[in-house]
This record gives sequence, C-alpha cells and structure tokens, in this order.
Amino acid sequence: MTLLIVDDEPLVLQGVLNGVQWDLLDFRHILTARSDERAREILAEQPVDILLTDIEMVDKSGLDLIQWVNETRPEVKCIVLSCHDEFDFAQRAVRLECFDYVLKPVPYETLTQVLDRAQKRVLRERGQSLLERYGKEYVKKQGGESAETPPEDVLDAVERYIREHISVDISVEAVAKEAHVSPRHLNRLFQKRYGKPVSDYVTQQRMVLAAELLREPGISVTIVSDRVGYSNYSYFIKQFRKYHGMTPREYQKKQEQ
Repeated sequence: MTLLIVDDEPLVLQGVLNGVQWDLLDFRHILTARSDERAREILAEQPVDILLTDIEMVDKSGLDLIQWVNETRPEVKCIVLSCHDEFDFAQRAVRLECFDYVLKPVPYETLTQVLDRAQKRVLRERGQSLLERYGKEYVKKQGGESAETPPEDVLDAVERYIREHISVDISVEAVAKEAHVSPRHLNRLFQKRYGKPVSDYVTQQRMVLAAELLREPGISVTIVSDRVGYSNYSYFIKQFRKYHGMTPREYQKKQEQ
C-alpha cells in the first residue's frame, strides 16, 4: 500500500515521517511532495492508496488537489491536515468526501490511528471489489446458475480477502455473498483445501500473525490483540493459549531467551 504526504514545510514532513508509528501500519511505499505540482506528477505516475495533504501551500490549496484527485483518481482516500479549525474549510472537505480532517499540531498517535482506519477502509473496499468481480465472472460462466465448484481464482480471492481483513470482523456470510456462493458451500471448499471451515482458517491466520507480531521487540500484547482482530482482550489470550500452548506474554518471554 502506498501513502503520499504533501506539505510545503520540510519540518512538518519530517515530523510526520519521524513521529507516526509506522510499525503499526502496513505501508510498502511512503512518498512525499512539497508542492501541488509535484503531488500531481506522482499521482499521475504511480498508484497511490492514501493522500495526506496540508490545506495551505504556496502554490495551491490542498483542497484543490483533493478535488483533482476525486476527478482523476476517485479510489484514493484523502486526509486533510490543517492549522485552521474553520467551518468553511471543514465544510468543503466534507463536500469533497475526505476520509478525515485533522488539525495541526496533531498528536502522532492520533495520526497513526487515522492512517490505520484509512488503510482498513482501502483494504475492505478493495477486497469487496475483487470478490464481487470474481463472483460475477463465476456466475456469468455458469449461465447464472450456481455450480458445485467455482474456479480456483474465486477461492484464492476469498483467502486474500481474509488475509487483508484479518484485523477487522470477518463474517463468513458476508464473504460468501460477495463471492456468490453459499456459506455452506464456501465452508466445504475450505474443508477440502485446508481440512477446516472458514472460521477455523481465520483463527489460524490470526494466531500465526499474532506470533509474528509478538516477536517484535517492545510491542504490547494489547496492540497485537487489536491488530489481529480481537477487541476482547481476554478472548484473544484464550485463543492464543489454545493455539500455541502458552499465553502471549509467555510466548514473548520465550522469544527473549
């Protein structure tokens, strides 16, 4: 996933780069631009998933940039950074359907949370779009009739959707609906490939990811619990112990030895 940060103040750009907790996010590329013109060049040259832009810049308003993005790259999620807590700015940002409007100086912990929510929105929409496309192709190939076994790419798309949405609630019914198969049939497909139903596969993926995260120095169990989709901390502890044979803290101590 790619993030583009736009601000004409070098200190602000560097502050964001240094202050955001990037280890809690999943950006493969973090790009920066100090002008509207350079930002448009980057957006025209390569895919960008999330745009974080200041409103007031020397050459143009960040809101003008967002309007251009909406017209040319509507899939990009736009977040506004502003020193102004003014109704006119906020109102225009709302009209432009910005993902969020953040006031400077923003606590970097808050900005990290905003970026995390934007990432989850991108992944959710991307996964739903992918499943819908594969599902429609599948139904079309079958002449509108549901068949016993969908093409492999549909099942692969479901697996990818699960991996990309591991930190949010995953409903078997919702995923099956997007893939244009019944929940029962989807479970049969997972049983055939993995020897387990969808819900057990999701738990397995969460536990594997949790173990990977807990090997990172200094990361808290609470953060790991949230990252792998468990809002109930106690339930996460129970599931981790069931899967790994020890609590998360015991697992962390074992890695330190």
